[in-house]
Amino acid sequence: MSQKKKPVPAKPTSKAPETTEKPVNTKEKPVTPTPNTAKVSVAPAKDFFDTLGNKGPLLALGLIIFIGLFVFRDFLIFDKFYFFKDIGDDTLNYNYPYAHNVAEYIGNHGLPKWSFNLGMGQNLFPFVLRDPFDIFLYIAGKNHFAYAVIYKEIFKIILGGFTFYYYLRTLKLSEYSSITGGILFAYSGFMIVGSSWYLFSFEAFNIAFLLLGFELLFTKQKWFPLLCALFLVCISQPFNLFIYSIFLISYVFLRHFQAGVFSWKNIGIIFLKMAGLGILAVLLSGPFMLENVVQLVESPRGSGNSGYANIFLHAPMFAMLETIDMGINVMRFFSSDILGNGSDFIKGVLSNSNYLEAALFYCGIPSLVLMPQIFPFLKLRIRIAFIIIIGLWIFPIIFPYFRYAFWMFTGNYYRDFSFMVSFFMMFYAVHALDLIVEKRKINLIILLITVVILFVILNYPYFPNNEVTIIPIYFFVSVMILFYAGLLFFMGRKNSPVYLKYIFMLAVVVELTYLTNITVNDRDVLLASDLTSKTKGYNDYTVDALKYISQQDHSFYRVDKVYGSSPATHYSINDGMAQGYRGTSSYNSFNELTYILYLQLVGISNKDNELQSRFGVGFAYRPILESENQVRYLLSKGPISYLSRTSCDSLTTIGDVRIYRNKFYLPFGYTYSHFIPESVYAKLSNDQKDFVSLRTCVVPDGDVNKVAGLKEFQLKDTVAVFSFALYKEYTDSLKKDTLVLTHFGETLMQGKIDLSEDKMMYLSVTYDKGWTLIVDGQPRDKLVLSAGMTGIMLTKGPHTIDMRYELRFFKYGVYLTITGLLILAGLWYYTRKKEDTNQETAV
Repeated sequence: MSQKKKPVPAKPTSKAPETTEKPVNTKEKPVTPTPNTAKVSVAPAKDFFDTLGNKGPLLALGLIIFIGLFVFRDFLIFDKFYFFKDIGDDTLNYNYPYAHNVAEYIGNHGLPKWSFNLGMGQNLFPFVLRDPFDIFLYIAGKNHFAYAVIYKEIFKIILGGFTFYYYLRTLKLSEYSSITGGILFAYSGFMIVGSSWYLFSFEAFNIAFLLLGFELLFTKQKWFPLLCALFLVCISQPFNLFIYSIFLISYVFLRHFQAGVFSWKNIGIIFLKMAGLGILAVLLSGPFMLENVVQLVESPRGSGNSGYANIFLHAPMFAMLETIDMGINVMRFFSSDILGNGSDFIKGVLSNSNYLEAALFYCGIPSLVLMPQIFPFLKLRIRIAFIIIIGLWIFPIIFPYFRYAFWMFTGNYYRDFSFMVSFFMMFYAVHALDLIVEKRKINLIILLITVVILFVILNYPYFPNNEVTIIPIYFFVSVMILFYAGLLFFMGRKNSPVYLKYIFMLAVVVELTYLTNITVNDRDVLLASDLTSKTKGYNDYTVDALKYISQQDHSFYRVDKVYGSSPATHYSINDGMAQGYRGTSSYNSFNELTYILYLQLVGISNKDNELQSRFGVGFAYRPILESENQVRYLLSKGPISYLSRTSCDSLTTIGDVRIYRNKFYLPFGYTYSHFIPESVYAKLSNDQKDFVSLRTCVVPDGDVNKVAGLKEFQLKDTVAVFSFALYKEYTDSLKKDTLVLTHFGETLMQGKIDLSEDKMMYLSVTYDKGWTLIVDGQPRDKLVLSAGMTGIMLTKGPHTIDMRYELRFFKYGVYLTITGLLILAGLWYYTRKKEDTNQETAV
């Protein structure tokens, strides 16, 4: 007896949005015999895109690659290198040194941990995969990563566009519309301008992957792709889990309305599935996730005193964007470069925006012309949902308070927000294109209104100087608006020839190639000669000077420079990572908190200036602090200060680099017999702070009870006049009882010391909880000195000192990953078993 099958509920469809079209009457009519003299009708021309079959992905991939090969041709053959000297010189001043340092570290030590080449030392592991594709640079090694960067970026562009193409095909859009959407995505402003800042290109791909993953979960109950996309978010930037969640929530509502399956039950189920996959992704990314979160929380911007949150949180909620900034936003819908390229962006206009940080809304002129056309095709209920969603994303452009809230009040950013606006524009536009091509129908009134509005906002005088726009791009954009509008008008007619589709796609390819070529090639970039130059660049005579020093001195020491080696526009302070020496300066979005607190206490950094928490400039112009923090050598390409000239011996000149050696250099560990409370020290002038620090260690007020045995330093004991005789006397006094290093490395320091009395030993390494201090075989608590350096109280007599660094949460992260893998295995087994059961039931 056969079992009666239960009806299976229909899965949500992903076809183009529901329309107001009535169903076609398919009832047959009587056929009238046709006389032999009747005219033979001519069959319509075959549509090339309808005959592609499984070759559609190849065409999509081919077009994306074609544009990329043309635009990046000079970089691919290494006439140019994909590093920028203009406003994008973070690529030279941060990315280049960081990649060099990590690649060298992995080659010499394995897993990145503590590095003394970054500032006064910092944990290198957090965000080592901020762009997961950087792993290809690390594999290439320190000598070849510069060549690999362009291929990494092109790969992300191609992969992002191709993933978006597959996402559109999952929505059941035609090959034609999906290919058009894929190339629009690949060469959008966020992707291309972002590729010159490296990180945005990964985030664009990640968003495309998230969308594809969601659609496969929504329509086919396939969960693994979404899990992979969420995993990439977790190992890259934990904060993005928040902003991508906002994006996906709005998208989930939109898709449920569009598919006609909206109910709170369906919404709740899909959110529970996504949340479960998100938790599993967090577990799988354990070591990266935990270390990244700790770095965020313990950075100056996270738990320090340098964040922007208080400023933006108290901004007027409904204050509108300034006219100039609104103009920048509007113009960047038409082209990334219509207001200038690189450092020439909005030249002559007062605005806080720059070429990289301003909104990156450009996603093809067709998106602007096509987007409004979607609404006539929609049923009223769906139309309202579409209007609400796009309105919610445009609202924060007009009222920036809500954009600050999107970033949890951490900054005045556009970044991913601008790309999410662009996505919805492309989403609407590609659906409109699909329906126009399929139904041969267009709303002429909306098309005319759209063209008029586009020209009005394109020509509105936003700026005090109306010559801000780049004229050739302005004319190109104007012509293309009219050209696309004309094409769409004819494509929307009942008997429009099929070749109009080909012309439209060709126009898209021409537009993207032309504008992307400007974005990429009209920039001041690194040339092959810059890699070998001995006067300006990371291969300058600094390399020879450092080699000379290392041959003469095999001890542990630091080096300061009073010049930057980077060929970029802005001064570089990460040269230690690029040239392989231990310095004192660091440019990093998330500097070691204790390092910045130390700089703030001694008066080098301003705690009220958030930017200064990212630029730890070191001690190059404070010789006494250099002495106290083991700076033994000073490099210069020109004159140095009087104090530095007097405190240093001139050793030799190599090329254009002069080498100086500090006469008052102190070792890695030296000792104090006096202390001063931090609150008292903080009130002194910078000069007084330097001089007083030669005589006493600075202890937090709350730790005064932990330094029994030290005498409190009295300010009345200081002298009014500084002299180099006193400078020598005080440094000699500090050297009486010092740590003799028997081993030094990135994560292990060992030595011996013999004290004549109870003293405080000052270690010239920033205070970090990852360092374990072992004295005479027993773990000992460290103390914070000078707000951010490391100290330890020692009793009279001999001691052995071991300092070992370990990633604090890596082990716990591994446990999370193992747990995640077990859950993943169980989920996979359950899914396979369920599929097998369903197949047996169907049979």
